[in-house]
Amino acid sequence: MGFRKTITTFALLVTISSLSACSQGEQAGAYVGYIEAEYVYVAAPQAGWLVSAPLYEGDAAAIGDILFELDKDQQRAIVDQAAARAEQAAAQAEDIGTGARPVEIAALEAQLDEARARYAQAKSERDRWMPLVKEGNATRARGDQVVADYKAAAARMKAAKEAIDVAKLAGRDAARKAADAAALAADASLTEAQWRLDQRTVKSKVDGRVERVFYRQGEFVPVGAPVLSILPAHALKVRFFVPQADLPLFDIGRDVKIIPDGRPEGVSAKVSFIAGVAEFTPPVIYSIGSREKLVFLVEAKLADGEALRPGLPVDVLLP
Repeated sequence: MGFRKTITTFALLVTISSLSACSQGEQAGAYVGYIEAEYVYVAAPQAGWLVSAPLYEGDAAAIGDILFELDKDQQRAIVDQAAARAEQAAAQAEDIGTGARPVEIAALEAQLDEARARYAQAKSERDRWMPLVKEGNATRARGDQVVADYKAAAARMKAAKEAIDVAKLAGRDAARKAADAAALAADASLTEAQWRLDQRTVKSKVDGRVERVFYRQGEFVPVGAPVLSILPAHALKVRFFVPQADLPLFDIGRDVKIIPDGRPEGVSAKVSFIAGVAEFTPPVIYSIGSREKLVFLVEAKLADGEALRPGLPVDVLLP
């Protein structure tokens, strides 16, 4: 009997001690919560071999810093090919818009000179033979021949003149438009190829600290796979739970005081989210006083630069 009494007393003392330990550190009127972070997961926009990753876990990252680089040989070759095609298309567009070259014009002018000489000769023959035909001193067939030669020479001279005029003109409107469109398309292809090359170097879009590194130099990175995660300077918030009766005390933008272990002076935060649906206190909150109560989730943003660690339990007070 005495032994059972001793066991019962011991059990009661253990229970009281446990309750005291669970409640230790919780301030009266405080809401229980924990620190959470909104990480930025930096993924590879393309697949490739990781050739450079200069930052390690815990390193600071600023906007514009190179986070990692993928192999670029194929993309450089595509850029070179696109640049050559763009240059070719531009040259063709310029060529069709300027007409024939001076050497070609000179050759056509030489042909015109020859046509003029033959025309002059044919005209002279016509003028000499036609009076003889009219007088009956030459056959009519001879007259028909010199007239035909004259007309042919005149036609050749006219064609030579028109060939020069056409050669001096730029290409047809449709041909010029097609050449210009081809040049624009080639430029667009070059721009796209350069963009794809630039995507092989990934730079930070936020200021913060490298939290996790998932791939190392020499590993193959699939497209869309996060290579590392960054904890931005403004990404810390506290999640805590408020009973329905206290919910009217909280509004978006209201200041609250966060009390982490070892910092009794606390840090400030502003309410940024209030849940619209009640829930039971989640098991992550280890509190005898809060267990099995319907509460509302409230989130408050911490000020930039606070060095609290994600997962740290905290008390939340209204100032």
